[in-house]
Amino acid sequence: YGISIKSGSVQPNDFPYISYTAIEAPERCVFGQLINIGAVLLGMNVWVRYLFVKEIFLKKKVQDVIKWQRVNIAGIILGFLSALGISMVANFQTVVQRGPHYVGAGLAFGLGLAYCWLQTRLSWKLRSEKYGNHFVAVAQLVNSIALTVFLLLFAVTKIIYKVQEARDLKKGITDTKFTTVPEVYLVSTISEWLVATSVLTFALTFMWDFRALVMETPRVNVNFELIENGETRSVTNGTQKNSKDDTNMNTINSSVL
Repeated sequence: YGISIKSGSVQPNDFPYISYTAIEAPERCVFGQLINIGAVLLGMNVWVRYLFVKEIFLKKKVQDVIKWQRVNIAGIILGFLSALGISMVANFQTVVQRGPHYVGAGLAFGLGLAYCWLQTRLSWKLRSEKYGNHFVAVAQLVNSIALTVFLLLFAVTKIIYKVQEARDLKKGITDTKFTTVPEVYLVSTISEWLVATSVLTFALTFMWDFRALVMETPRVNVNFELIENGETRSVTNGTQKNSKDDTNMNTINSSVL
């Protein structure tokens, strides 16, 4: 995909869109798997960020705490939808499922942009309340501005390229990106990569705040009264029923352990 040979000459402007780097098997399988993992990790970052901000709002004296907690809730919704969009982009390839693919791209990039701006505003709010780091808030602001510019540039050039491609197809021209609007095509593809990079870069700005978090593993409490002597007890319509298991669950062969 880096270069293309046409009419005996090297075409250096075949820099692909992200989705076109993996449209054939097995590349698209690996691409989909990696992007799905990335979507889950992004969702986890969104969740932890939400808990971090919520903890400050609930335990510290923050002005208009109800209002800002609602903003925080809106943030986690946007973040989860953006992560879902990233997964959709990977699982619905553009060459076979354009509709769902473009919906996923809209969720990933459009709502991703909204999420970045919302988190930037929350960071400045926390900074005004003497929490957080000023340089992190500035970095998020710069990142959000850059992301906005890249996304607008991508959207405009993508539309121009697609319109020209449709016109060329009517004329029998199938290499629009090489002959008609090569510069527009390159700007479009490069700006898409910059958009994706900006979203990932923004997630890295959470590292400073996450240093203050202590994550504890879940505890599992077993109610032994429900399982002792091989009995299972359930409540149906307010009536407690006991049933004997055919096998004595207390007799376990120690060799298995």
